[in-house]
Amino acid sequence: MAESGEDKRLTGRLAAVAALTLVLIVPPLLSQFDREHRIFGVPVIWVYLYGVWAVVTALVAVIGSRSR
Repeated sequence: MAESGEDKRLTGRLAAVAALTLVLIVPPLLSQFDREHRIFGVPVIWVYLYGVWAVVTALVAVIGSRSR
């Protein structure tokens, strides 16, 4: 069964989000946020990780809502 153009675009967008997620959580980048500083009492690395999680979840939701 052949994929339609819309399916290929959806697959490409989701692959791009996955690649972006991988880049945002690689150890060299994470080490930049592993500091003693805190934001509202929460370590910066946790704020960063939850921020990345929220952005990725929102991107997948937007991409999913635009498909079919």
